[in-house]
Amino acid sequence: MSLIRFPYPYRLLLGFLVCVVLLSIGSQTVEAAPRIPAAASVLTQDRPSSAQLDSVTPDKIPTATSTAAPPSSDRQKPEDWQNWPVIPVVSARARQIYQTGLALGTNPMSFSKVGDCQAIKDVLLGRYDKPGSYTLRENAAALEETIQYFKGSFDRDGESVQGGFNAASVLTPLMSNPDVCDPGETPLECEVRVHNPSIMLISLEVWWNGRSPDVYEKNMRQIIDFALDKGILPILSTKADNVEGDHSINLATARLAYEYDLPLWNWWKAAQSLPNRGLDPNRPDGFHISQEYAWPERSFTALQVLDAVWRGVRTSTEVQADVPARTSTPQEMTFNLLQSSTASPDSTVLAGEGIKLEGIDPSVFSNPEGFILLSTARRVDATVTPLGIFLINPADGSTRQISPAGSSLQAVSPDGRQILFNRGADLFLAALDGSQPKLLTNRFLDRGSTSVAWLSDGKSVVFLAEQGDSSLLVLYPLDGSGWKRLSPAGVQPVALFPSGETGRVFWEAGNCQTMDACQPTGVYVSGLDGSSAEFLPGAAKVEFSTGQPWMAVESKSTDGKSQISLATMDLKTLRPLENIGDILLDFSWSPDGTRLSLLTLQRSDYSGQWLDVRNLVINTQDMGTKILPSTSGMNPRAVWSPDSRSLLLTGTLHEKGTNTIQFRIMDAASGGVRDFTSAIGLIDQDFIYTTRIMWVKP
Repeated sequence: MSLIRFPYPYRLLLGFLVCVVLLSIGSQTVEAAPRIPAAASVLTQDRPSSAQLDSVTPDKIPTATSTAAPPSSDRQKPEDWQNWPVIPVVSARARQIYQTGLALGTNPMSFSKVGDCQAIKDVLLGRYDKPGSYTLRENAAALEETIQYFKGSFDRDGESVQGGFNAASVLTPLMSNPDVCDPGETPLECEVRVHNPSIMLISLEVWWNGRSPDVYEKNMRQIIDFALDKGILPILSTKADNVEGDHSINLATARLAYEYDLPLWNWWKAAQSLPNRGLDPNRPDGFHISQEYAWPERSFTALQVLDAVWRGVRTSTEVQADVPARTSTPQEMTFNLLQSSTASPDSTVLAGEGIKLEGIDPSVFSNPEGFILLSTARRVDATVTPLGIFLINPADGSTRQISPAGSSLQAVSPDGRQILFNRGADLFLAALDGSQPKLLTNRFLDRGSTSVAWLSDGKSVVFLAEQGDSSLLVLYPLDGSGWKRLSPAGVQPVALFPSGETGRVFWEAGNCQTMDACQPTGVYVSGLDGSSAEFLPGAAKVEFSTGQPWMAVESKSTDGKSQISLATMDLKTLRPLENIGDILLDFSWSPDGTRLSLLTLQRSDYSGQWLDVRNLVINTQDMGTKILPSTSGMNPRAVWSPDSRSLLLTGTLHEKGTNTIQFRIMDAASGGVRDFTSAIGLIDQDFIYTTRIMWVKP
């Protein structure tokens, strides 16, 4: 199960978007043996399946003291990088890294990219997953075998490619896509977990002058070391431009390739024969490459490099089986909300027994500030463990656990007296008086964002249900009168957007590689009467106000920054909000519908590094912006109090080997803070985080 923070800005679709990369001048490196993954360090990551581990024999796995293959004595020096070939010659060390990775469970038919706007699929390699959109050059027919072998890896950006990414970005958890990645997971870690590549193409560019000279090499080393620890073979790349004036970035990249004895794709050399040396003459930045000439040449030479490396590292006995096609056609005739075969098939679980909430003292309901319900989880590598549901008194921070580990909060009823919670695929309805929960379905699908919501009348709920390897949106009347499907066949719902409307429900669709890895494709609205779902063009995510004519719509600007607009319900009137920051992490309406809270991430214009999380409140009556004290931590969230006067700010802070969930209540008018972090005491050596938080009215 994967539990993921919401919301997040979406992938850029145009390859010519401006992207930002840190400049660094690589310091003199010493020639050292490259890292070879040790069995002890890799097997603890829970990445290989049991079947893969069963097939690994001791002679295939190197130990921590394994001897690396020696580099060739006649290699070209880094200072001569301009004369290095475009297509690299594979070394013995590269073959050793690759074969070690296969023994540890990497997928030989999968490769990943790490990069910025010049690595997105429209610019780099995407065409090779689209039959009919490319023609191989004369004497290049053998490349078709490589195209077919790595089918499915070309036309995807993955989680470690995005316009604006730099070497620091892919190592920063706040830059991860929470619709796919686990909380606290970096984009690089996320991509490796989701796609399990055996080869990784690293192509990070630069266009800012004067940035920290050591940062690029330092971060590149972390990227390379991480890949090697996972048994993944990195391919490094030079760049076509020289905005720094002395080619110091390409020299640093060549030094790293030389030191680690890794393949280097010399894209700079290939670009020299193109008009204007591959750079776009119509763009004054001297960084972007030309769409007409450089894009196709870049993709073709990258394909040649992938082909040469793959043929150089594989063995003659490597299996080349086709990847089975995945179908997602719903089987509506066989779908039941309660299956007889479940992970826990005994009748007591199906009756809702075996799990129970602790009853709440009735005096809690009369607390002037209301009460807070939240659930937490622990993530260790790729394993996520729900830690239960907690009730917190916002007056003094006193905390009580009301459900056992393994359960997670999903939604609170409009009257604040009932909750929906899940244990895996089992979705329960429970009153807060401690009475026996009722099982609604054992096919619930928690995609990590909002997967279930109460309708405003309190009489029905809508939720995502799993159907094979697909999903559907279900309307479920709580009186048991029968469920109804609201999503059309062939469209996968991935999130819900609760609103105050009684006749419609808004939801998000997505393309899902796996049940835990989905790329959103847009917003739909379905009538609760079973009428056809309608697509809302131009919307990426929406958040509804209460009793006001606006909803907040998230989108992307042309330079890759987040944008928020206030829109009417039909999206015909948009009112953009200015100066909100670079990347939007979270946004939510106050219960009275007059203010919008924004948590945004901003990049330093000097260093290129990401700064603290900005905490903004937009007054929708006069469009004024109030800047509240900044917050910090991973997985940040802001939740309004029922009276719209306060904001609960949470996030996971990592200090001195421990992870602490911060818990601060901020006055939205004055900025004054009451810190209950110590009183609540949610601390762990492993990464812990909040999965859902609801501040319930008295």
